[in-house]
Amino acid sequence: MSARRVLFVFAWLVVGGEETEVRLLAQHLDPARYTVEVVACLHRPGMPDQTHAQLAALGVPVDCTPYQLSFEDTVAYLAAKLPDYDLVVACQAVPDIYPALARCARPPPLIEHGGLVSEARAGAKDRTARYIGVCESIQAAAAARFPERPHHALQIPSMVDMAAADPADRPTVRAELGIAAATPLIGWVGRLDRKKRVEDVIHAAALLRATQPQARWLIIGGPDAFMPEYAAELRQLAHDLGLDDTLQFLGDRADVPRLMTGLDAFVWLSQDEGMPHVIAEAGAAGLPVVATCDNGSAEQIIDGVSGLFVPHQAPAAVAIALQRLLADPALRARLGSNLQQQVARAYSAAVVVPQWQAVFDTVIAEAQEELSYAAHPHPHAVRDR
Repeated sequence: MSARRVLFVFAWLVVGGEETEVRLLAQHLDPARYTVEVVACLHRPGMPDQTHAQLAALGVPVDCTPYQLSFEDTVAYLAAKLPDYDLVVACQAVPDIYPALARCARPPPLIEHGGLVSEARAGAKDRTARYIGVCESIQAAAAARFPERPHHALQIPSMVDMAAADPADRPTVRAELGIAAATPLIGWVGRLDRKKRVEDVIHAAALLRATQPQARWLIIGGPDAFMPEYAAELRQLAHDLGLDDTLQFLGDRADVPRLMTGLDAFVWLSQDEGMPHVIAEAGAAGLPVVATCDNGSAEQIIDGVSGLFVPHQAPAAVAIALQRLLADPALRARLGSNLQQQVARAYSAAVVVPQWQAVFDTVIAEAQEELSYAAHPHPHAVRDR
């Protein structure tokens, strides 16, 4: 049997958890069984091309034709394209996908993948064979949209490649950044989106300076194209707080797991997030994490065991937690090691990819059964799943 063709349809293709998920699937799925392709529907000025380049380097075709099309023309384009695939996975509540499937004489089965509760609640679900959420709250939101079949809302967490964070890279990373071996280095990673509360990170950096003046900070990630002014506001805030020599904005980087090896601690203070992929990346690097307890992070971290939770919008509490970590190397090592073990057990590609493949196998088999039943209906068949 030839490999099944899986098309991932993105509303837009930037730098984030869902984009990373597709890259890791492309790397780790059995190529004899599945091939991965991508089509993205929307592009606007300021959206980075990093993911496009990373997918191209893996040999994953990325179809950007819709970038030049209107919404209606994109729907028509997808309607012509989708029947060539055995399975379609739509990410980010793609508005084009349902109208396109409605125009297909034989639409392929659809899986939706969501990283936010709002995405799970959006749009119709009658054509969705499965909804995959990255954490329990997203799965529950999707299940509420499947009142007749809530078991078709699934949870598969965001994954990481455990081998991508090599501790041997630490001296080189710190040398490239101009950070001395003994200097505490704290990091944050993500798209500069207001819900991620990066201003709280910057205020915590200013407060920590009173007790740890030698500590340095990295903000890794570029502007969000839907709110580019936020990045400028953050840079101005850091300047106004006198952090020009303390905090670096690195922009989007393709080597985040490598950069993680140079850090001593990681901070994540988002509000209304899904499951932060970067917490799993920090765990893969063995880092202690200070985070807000928010949807997926509550599943990733046990407070005091594999990380430290702080209240939302509380930079002072963040500074206190970081002071505690920097003053206690044994605590840092214990929290980082425990999180690393948790990530290896639950979020590594070796654990998560088989879950995706099992869903692919099931959904494709169901679609084939539907076609067979339609072609040769049996009067006494009972079809219940």
